[in-house]
Amino acid sequence: MGEPSQFLVAVCQIGAEGALKREVAREHPDLRSAFARPGLVTWKSAGVPVGPGFVLRAVFARAYAVALGPARDVAEVLAAVERVGAERLRLHVWERDARRPGEESVQESPRAGEVRGAFLAAFGARFRDGEVAEAGEHVLDVVVAGDEPWFLGHHLHSPLHSPWPGGRIPVAVPENSPSRAYRKIEEAIAWSGAPLRRGEVAVEIGSAPGGASHALLRRGLEVVGIDTGTMAEVVIASPRFRHVQAAVGQVQRDQLPPCADWLLLDVNLAPQVALHAVRGIVAALRPSLRGVLFTLKLNDWGMADQVPDLLRRVEGMGITDVRATQLPSNRQEIFVYGQLAGPTGKGRRGRV
Repeated sequence: MGEPSQFLVAVCQIGAEGALKREVAREHPDLRSAFARPGLVTWKSAGVPVGPGFVLRAVFARAYAVALGPARDVAEVLAAVERVGAERLRLHVWERDARRPGEESVQESPRAGEVRGAFLAAFGARFRDGEVAEAGEHVLDVVVAGDEPWFLGHHLHSPLHSPWPGGRIPVAVPENSPSRAYRKIEEAIAWSGAPLRRGEVAVEIGSAPGGASHALLRRGLEVVGIDTGTMAEVVIASPRFRHVQAAVGQVQRDQLPPCADWLLLDVNLAPQVALHAVRGIVAALRPSLRGVLFTLKLNDWGMADQVPDLLRRVEGMGITDVRATQLPSNRQEIFVYGQLAGPTGKGRRGRV
C-alpha cells in the first residue's frame, strides 16, 4: 500500500547535510541528491522508484520517508493522504531544526503543535491516536519550517525508523541535572533499546561533570565514573557512585569494578584515539560486560566518511550487533551501541 515515488526525503542535524549526502551516495548509488534545505535533504531515484518500506542506510538521517512533496493547505494534505491509500495513518508533525544541538530545545515547537492540531481538526478520523508509531503502521510525515510550505512524506513503520516524530526522542531532564549529557544518554538508551536494569553496574569513561551518571543513578544502577574532572555534588552524594579521577589511558585494572554490565564512553578525543584507549577496558570487563554505549566525536565533518571504519574498529573488540546514529542531542558526534555475550548481571550488587 502506498505509491512508489522517485523521491526520498530525510531530516538531519543542521551542518550534517554534506555528511548525509556523501553517506547516501556511498550506500545507495541509485539515489541522486536533489532539493535541500538546512536540516533537510531529498534525493531522486535514478533506478526503481522507492516505496514506503524502503530502508535508508544512513547514520546521519534522523528520520526519512518517501517524499510526497509540498502542501500549502489542508486540502493538499488530504489529497496526499488519499494517495497513501491506508485507511488510518499515524501522524508525525515536527519542525525542521532551526539551530544546532545545544542551541535550542529538542522538544516539539509550538508551530508543529498548531499544524498537527489543524490536521486533526480537519480530518482526525484518518489518524490513529497518539504519536508513537508501531511496526506495520503507515505514517504521514509532515516537516514544518516557518512560513514555508509543509513538506510531506510517507513511510511504513518498522524498527528501522524512529517511532517519534522527526526522530526527536522525548526526555524529561530534571532541574538538578549537572549537564546536557543526561539528555544524550537517555536518548541513547531509548534509541538503542539497551536493557539497563536496576542493580547493574555501569562504567562511564568521561563522566564529569555527571549528567549521564546522574541519569544512570536515577535508573537504579551503580556507576563508576572515570574522568580527571570534578563530579557534581548530586552525583558524588550517591552511595552507588565511585569516582576514579584518571584519564582513560591511565586506568588500572584494580581501579575498575570486578564485574560490570555496561561501558559508556564520551571523551573529547579523536575517535580513533578514544577507541584505542578503551580496548583494554573492554577486554578487562569482557567476562561480565553486556553492552557498550559510545559517543564518538568527529573532529570535522570530513571525518564522517570514516564512520564505517570506526564501526569496524568497535566490532574488532568482539562487540556484536553494532549500530550507530546521530541522536537529536549529539553535536558533531555519533552514538554507537553494541552488545557482548556476557552474563545476565543478576544478583551482583555492591561491586563498584
